Amino acid sequence: MKKFLLFAFSLLAAVVILACQPAWQSADDPLLKPGDKMDSMVITTGTMGAPPLRAFCSAARESDSMIAVDCHVPSLSKLAIGQPFEGTDQALQALDWSALTWQLSLDGHPLDLAAFGLYTYVLPDLAPSPSPIREIFRQVKAWDVVLINPPAGIHTLHGTANSKADTYRWVVSFIIESPEKAGL
Repeated sequence: MKKFLLFAFSLLAAVVILACQPAWQSADDPLLKPGDKMDSMVITTGTMGAPPLRAFCSAARESDSMIAVDCHVPSLSKLAIGQPFEGTDQALQALDWSALTWQLSLDGHPLDLAAFGLYTYVLPDLAPSPSPIREIFRQVKAWDVVLINPPAGIHTLHGTANSKADTYRWVVSFIIESPEKAGL
């Protein structure tokens, strides 16, 4: 019951935040670049030693061409947040990323993705068709966006990738646990 209430609260918070969001970027809301701060958190690059946000997330829910994901993250010093999420990741990996129009915002603040750049990593997967070798590894691209000392509380990540034919959207509501709750 407690998990259901927390899930419902996270979903409600994401909906409220979405409803109150201004346009992606306004003249007085500059794009965040590597090294910028949001309160005590630094937004930077360098995924080495930064666990990916998707490792702490539940299964994605898809509705009206949008993927919604909820995540519970322990208190960490680094967290990588630039990966596309389940439901969009494989479709996006097959596309030319330079031909897509990307937007990513954290807690309502848009990020300058070109300033962060991309990185490639290897992800274990299952072969897409019957094969004697069922397990494979695939190369995956992601934006090199890392949070240093993300503060405890609820955060929201909004992502959009537009191609000429399709639009991929995801909203990730993630809760960073307080260090006391994590036993630190």
